[in-house]
Amino acid sequence: MYDYQPGDFGETGSQSDANNSARRCPRCSKMIPAGLAVCPNCALSMDEEIQVDLHPETPSERLRKIFKPRNVILSVLTVAAALGLYGYFVLQRFSSASFISAGDRFMQEQNYSAAADSYRQALQTGSQMAEVYEKLAWAEYQLSQDAEALGHFEDALSMEPDRWLSLYGAGLSAYRVREYDRAVAHLSRAVALAPDQAGAYAYLGLAEYRLGDYEAAYAHLTEAWVYDPQDPTTLYYLGQTLAMRKEFDAAVERLTESESLGFEPGAVFYARGLAHMQAENLGAAHADLQKALAAYPGRADVALSLAKASYLMNDFSAAAEQLAAVQAQISPGHMPEFLALAGWVAMRREDFAKAGDAFNQWVNLEPDNAEAMNSLGWAAYYSGDCKTAIFYFKKAIQLQDEWAGTHTSLNNAEEIPQTGLQCK
Repeated sequence: MYDYQPGDFGETGSQSDANNSARRCPRCSKMIPAGLAVCPNCALSMDEEIQVDLHPETPSERLRKIFKPRNVILSVLTVAAALGLYGYFVLQRFSSASFISAGDRFMQEQNYSAAADSYRQALQTGSQMAEVYEKLAWAEYQLSQDAEALGHFEDALSMEPDRWLSLYGAGLSAYRVREYDRAVAHLSRAVALAPDQAGAYAYLGLAEYRLGDYEAAYAHLTEAWVYDPQDPTTLYYLGQTLAMRKEFDAAVERLTESESLGFEPGAVFYARGLAHMQAENLGAAHADLQKALAAYPGRADVALSLAKASYLMNDFSAAAEQLAAVQAQISPGHMPEFLALAGWVAMRREDFAKAGDAFNQWVNLEPDNAEAMNSLGWAAYYSGDCKTAIFYFKKAIQLQDEWAGTHTSLNNAEEIPQTGLQCK
């Protein structure tokens, strides 16, 4: 078979083109013989104008576009940003929860420092929740970081004002830092929310006792005693409050009960000794105050109280010895009390010069103290110096109109300035 080529039979170029005008179907790409108006393969009319993409995009070209470096980088950054944002929040929640769990475990192990660190990390990773602030505050409370604990309890309350444990903790922390008004505010709300909690009543009463509100303190300490009659601290402070209300027999009874339940004996001896003294049970007062001084040998206030008990029992020599033994330990705050007692002990021993010297020092420390002026007047009176005595008696009356000696006063009922003015 021969392989014929155009021109083998002597045609010209134009003739070859005219005779061989076959074309390719734009739809099915098959060759259509010349002269046919319809494609025999797909029935496409050759007169129909068809828009054909003369440069179709191949799959490989599409891939090259997709995988251009710029497009790849943008895609990767978009996906990474989305995953990163989601992961950040997931990790934050996961890490916060793990820190809280660790803190709870440390609290059970009584490792309060580690617990506090864990709760702080939980807060730093986004767990700004009242519960976490409350847990951190209790850890700090156990570490005696009372100011920090109070702040964090109040942070929790700013989010959830009725969280009972936060109210209770804030009250305790405020009491510890001697913010008694704040303690009363928090604990009053605590007992309103949970009226059967003895501890809240007890500390509310203690804060009111410190503020000198003895009526409120008595009411709330009594409430605490009703809910927990075996709590020695409640009984001790109830006894102290009763003494301030001048109910001395009841005070002695409550203080004795607190001692039997294990409250610190030295504190009971001292408080009960003062209550006995006020009740004029001087023998019992002296016995308790001796025990208190043995428990607290460095306490000037205890030594002064014992010396006063000796003085009221007319044992002036014992009182003088007790004062001499404690003189070096007297702080500036206790110095007026020391000088008053030392002066009257000297007076009873008829050492009027020594008494006058003590009273002069007392007046210098407290120039507006009427009792100091009266005492100095009597030192001059017993020395026979009526002019000086009358001068100080008048000063005492200017500072205080009404005078009356009591069973616990250092001066007796007759040693008042009105009587001293009769000096001649």
